[in-house]
This record gives sequence, C-alpha cells and structure tokens, in this order.
Amino acid sequence: MVSTTVVLGLILWTGLSPLPLLATMVAFRFPLAALLVVAGWIFYERFLADRGPSPDDEAGFLGGVVTELHGGASPRVAVIRASARERSIDARLATRAARLGLDSGRLAAGLTAALPTNGRLAGAAWAISTDSGAPFGPVMRLLAHRAAERGRLLRERRALTAQARATAWLVAGVPLGLFAVLVVTGRIDTGPSLPIAAVGLGLQVVGVAVVVLMLRGRS
Repeated sequence: MVSTTVVLGLILWTGLSPLPLLATMVAFRFPLAALLVVAGWIFYERFLADRGPSPDDEAGFLGGVVTELHGGASPRVAVIRASARERSIDARLATRAARLGLDSGRLAAGLTAALPTNGRLAGAAWAISTDSGAPFGPVMRLLAHRAAERGRLLRERRALTAQARATAWLVAGVPLGLFAVLVVTGRIDTGPSLPIAAVGLGLQVVGVAVVVLMLRGRS
C-alpha cells in the first residue's frame, strides 16, 4: 500500500496521468470486471459510436454547393440548398447564418463545424471570398474532389485490409469464446487459474484495442 501511494505521488508530481496505473491495478484486482468493461468499450466503439459524416458525405455536400453556384445561386443560397439535399451533414449553424444574413465569420465557423475533413479550408475559403470578392466555386470544387479522393482511399484501404482484420477478430475472438464456453460449462478451475486466465484475456483485449486506436489515428 505504501509503495503504491509513493508511485502515485511520483506520477502526480511529474504531471503525468495516473489513470493507466490505476486501470492496471483494477484489472489485476478485478480481472473479470475489467475484461467485461474493455470488451463493452470495444463493442461500443466498433458498432455503436457516432463517427460523424464520412468523406463521401462531405463530397456530396460540397458538390451540391458547386452545382447550385453553377446554376446561378448565390453562395449563401447554395449552402442552404446543399445542406437541405445532403442530410448527413449537420450544417445547421451555417444555414442559420446564411438565412439571417450574418457576417462571414459566423457562416465560416458553421462550415468548419459541419465538415470534419474539409471544414477549416471551406470556412477559410468562404471568409476570403466574402472579404476579397474572389469566386467561391473553384475552391469548393477542389475540396469536393479532395473529399471524394479521401473516401476512395478509405474504401480501398478497407478492401486491402479486410482479410487481415478478419484474421485479427478471429484470433481475438476464439480465446474469448473458448473461455466463455469453459465458464458456462463449469470446466474451468475456480482456483488460481481463473484470475490468471482472465488477466491474460484482458491483456489480449487491451492489445486489440490499442491496435484499433492506432489504426484509427492514422486514418
């Protein structure tokens, strides 16, 4: 207990986060609970978490803006119509600023918030176009191509890594499934082997989660 307190004190003194150490201690103390928590978190991140609009959604929205501009609409009207057409893009702030005739900074901030990939560029292009009178359409066309290309690269990466991802889920899932079967059928020893097996499976799940986060950070 004293050594743990000293370690936590040193971590806090150096300004680092004590959460990894605390999580490790809890995992060793309650391995089954930690395993369930990590597995639930992975399931949520993989299947339930809202990941926002995709690059293809952004390409559709930006392409709609370009189409409206080519049709003779003003930039503000083009943003409003493109937002109404592409429902997956939450451009309520931008459309509200466009309808109320607010200053260019408000609408630029709305575009930045609505487009995770190209929002900053689209907002800056809007602000520059409003202040200098430069055409808005060419920049939107380039951003639409950029978003579409990013979407194509993501689809290509998923296709190329499909076999590797399936193998990773199989390798990670078979031990978990076997462990669950042994627990349900009562064939696993409830003595010291149970915590050891649970800790091993927990570390495996944590390793899979770290790899998933690393791959997501590079996307």
